[in-house]
Amino acid sequence: MTHRPPIRAVLWDIDGTLLDSEPHHHRATLAICRSHGYELSAEDGASFLGCGFPEFYASLDARSPMPVPFRAWVDAITDRYLEGIAGVTPREGAYALVAAFAGLGLRQACVSNSGRRVVEANLRAIALPHLEFAVSRDDVSNGKPDPEGYRLAAHRLGVPPEACAAIEDSPTGARAAKAAGMLTIAWPQHPHLVFDTVDHRVDHLHEVDWPGLCGTRA
Repeated sequence: MTHRPPIRAVLWDIDGTLLDSEPHHHRATLAICRSHGYELSAEDGASFLGCGFPEFYASLDARSPMPVPFRAWVDAITDRYLEGIAGVTPREGAYALVAAFAGLGLRQACVSNSGRRVVEANLRAIALPHLEFAVSRDDVSNGKPDPEGYRLAAHRLGVPPEACAAIEDSPTGARAAKAAGMLTIAWPQHPHLVFDTVDHRVDHLHEVDWPGLCGTRA
């Protein structure tokens, strides 16, 4: 059996993981689609949890041609989301874990499937000094479930992927982290979600033996 090295870094997804922002994204997306005469159900929006805009748009356009160009669609949804960002709240317990991980000496960064404008606004809302940087969908050629973003984050930290833990709320993000070779923790908000192979699926991150994973347990 292959043993992992001690965890040295934690990579966080943002939307739905650090922030309870997915409902805000869904409402913005539904509103903009409907404003262009494109009917998108709430179920449609939920089915693309964790999916990046390019993949989401391509799927919708394949089903029925979108009446608005991709870039204009993204910008409009982003503008609508940012208008309401003051109402976005942290996910319960997430910020406390960021501080606890810092206390364990772990480095931390974010890997998001959202565009750079959303990521930067989210980071300003989070305002936690322990998060060193964030990789956005605009920083990579391929978004989640491709592992490119997670591999880029590990490279920027100078930490091998196998010494990183990734925390995700969606199957799409978990697949990306797992493909990058990271210890993958699913922390979903929706109990119906089906995950492929992950190392841990938890209702709360305190269920994970972090000192044991980091090799710091007395």
